[in-house]
Amino acid sequence: MRELFRPLLEISKSPWFGLANGILLFVLLNGIFSTIPCKADLSRSGRFQITSSTIKVLKELDDPLYIDAFYSSEIPGEYKARAELSKELLKEISKIGKENVSLRFYDPSASEEDNRKAMELGLEPQILQQTSRDSASVKQAFMGIVLTLGHKTEVLSFAFFTEDLEYQILNSIRKMQRQDKDSGIVLLKSPGNLSFQEQGSPKDRIEIFARRVLRGEYGPILELDLETEDLPPETEVILWIGGGTLSKNTERKLDKFIIEGGSFILLAKAMEFKTNSERGSFGLLSGDLGAGLAQKNPDSEEIVRFLEHYGIRINYDIVLEPDHSLPMGSVIEIEPGVLGKYPYPPWIVPDQKSKTLDPNSPFTKNQESLLVPWSSSLNILQEKQKEVKFTILAKSGTDAESRTEPVSLGEKQIFSTPIQTNGGPFVLGVYAEGKFSSYFSDSKQNPKSIDTTRENNLVKTGKILVFGSPYLVSDLLAFPEFSEILKNSNIPFLLNSIDILKGETDLLEVRSKQSAVLKLKPLPFLLETSISLFHLFLVPGLLALYAFRRLKRRNG
Repeated sequence: MRELFRPLLEISKSPWFGLANGILLFVLLNGIFSTIPCKADLSRSGRFQITSSTIKVLKELDDPLYIDAFYSSEIPGEYKARAELSKELLKEISKIGKENVSLRFYDPSASEEDNRKAMELGLEPQILQQTSRDSASVKQAFMGIVLTLGHKTEVLSFAFFTEDLEYQILNSIRKMQRQDKDSGIVLLKSPGNLSFQEQGSPKDRIEIFARRVLRGEYGPILELDLETEDLPPETEVILWIGGGTLSKNTERKLDKFIIEGGSFILLAKAMEFKTNSERGSFGLLSGDLGAGLAQKNPDSEEIVRFLEHYGIRINYDIVLEPDHSLPMGSVIEIEPGVLGKYPYPPWIVPDQKSKTLDPNSPFTKNQESLLVPWSSSLNILQEKQKEVKFTILAKSGTDAESRTEPVSLGEKQIFSTPIQTNGGPFVLGVYAEGKFSSYFSDSKQNPKSIDTTRENNLVKTGKILVFGSPYLVSDLLAFPEFSEILKNSNIPFLLNSIDILKGETDLLEVRSKQSAVLKLKPLPFLLETSISLFHLFLVPGLLALYAFRRLKRRNG
C-alpha cells in the first residue's frame, strides 16, 4: 500500500503542491462563505444590522409577503453603492423570512415592461443629480419597493437609505395588518398645552409629532378636550404634552380611565419661560443662547396636585447637568488649539454608557440615549400608592444642580454662576404601573358619579409615564442642528412607549437602533499632531530599521 501512494507522497513534498492546495482552499472557502449570511455591523449604532424585530414579525405573518423591488441600474456612480446595500438588505430579509417572503427584483432601466409596471403600481421616479467639474445633469430613476400582504398593498417610492429600510418595511407590514382599526390614542387639548398648529414659536408647538408622525404610524388620532368631550370606549393611551389647566370634570374622566386600566403619558410643563429671540427659537440657531427667565407655570398647579396623588411629584425647578448635556451654541475655543461648542447644561442627554437610562426597562433598554431639554425634576411618593411599582427611566448625573424659580436659561447667565451639586442625581422620567387608588375615594367624590362598590370592582392595572419636560418632541428640535436627534432618538422613544403601553412590541428594537446621540469630541492639538506624525513616519521607520538590520548582518 505504501508503494502505491509513494508518488503522491513525493508530489506532496513539492512547494508547488502546497501553493496549489492553498489556492484551492481559498477558492473553496470563498464559495462556502458566499452562501452563508456572515455579515455583521460592528459600529456603535448598528444601523445596518437586522434586528430581532424583523425575525419576529416575519415568523408571525399570516399571509405570504411579496416584495417587488424596482431599482434602476443606470444611475450615477455615487448612488450605486447605497442602492446595492439596500438590495443586499432585502435579500437578507428574504432569507430570514424563508417561505413567508417572496422577493422579486426589477430593473426599469433595462426593461420597458418593468418601467411600465413600476408606474402602474404607483411608484414615483426619483430625481437624481450628477455633478462633475464641467457639468451637471439630472436623471430620473426608480428606487422603491411594493409590499403585498394578502389583499393589502403598501408602496414605498423611496427605499434608498439602508439604515431606514428595515423600519420602513416593518412599519408598512403593521399598517397592512392593522386593517383600518382605530389607533386607540387620544391627544388632550388644553390652552396651556403645546400647540398642534403650525403657528407660534417652534419651541411651544408639536405639530410635526402630533399631526405627521403619529398619523403616519397609527392612522387618525383623536384630539379631545375632556372638559366638553368624553373618551371613546376603545381608548388605550392618553397623551398630554404641556401644562394646561385641569378642571374637576377632566380630573374625574382621567381618574376613571387610569383606575380602569388605561395608560397615561404626561410630558409636563411645570416651568414657563419666554425667549428673547424674535423667532422664538431661544437663539439656538443663531449661536446666541439669549437670556430667558423661567418661572413657575401657574396653569400647571392642578395637574401637579392631581399627579401627586398617584405617587409622582413634579417640582418647580430646572435641572442643569454639567457632564451629560448637548454641545450647542456658538463655536468657541474650548481649550488651547481646539475649537468646539460647550455643552448647554439645561439640555440633558441621559444614556446607557453613563447608566442614566434604565438598562432593564422595556422603555429604555433598547434606547442608546435621549435628549431631555429644559427638564424639571420628579420625586417618587411610594406611600401615596402602595400597590404600584415605580421605575426610574431617566435621571441626571450626580454632579447636576436643581435651580428653582426664577431660573435664567441664557448661555452667559448659566456659565456666570458655576453649577453646584445640590442633591443629584435628579429623576427626569418615571414609569408607574399597578392598582392605583382613586383620586375621588374620599369626601371630594362627585355624588353623581358611579357607585363606589362598582368602581372598586373595576380597578385594574393602570400605567402612568411621566417626564419633567414637554420639549422632547418640540418642533424646535426639527431645525437642522437637532433634526437627527429628533428623528433617531426622541421620536422613536415616544413611539416605543406608546407601543409598549398598547401591548405591541414588534417595532421596539428596530426603532431604537439609531438612538445614539453621537457626540464627536475634538482631539487636543498635541494628540492630533502625535497621531499624524506616527502615521507619517511609521512605514519609512520600519523600512529604515529593516535596512539597518540587513546591513549590520551583512557586515558582521
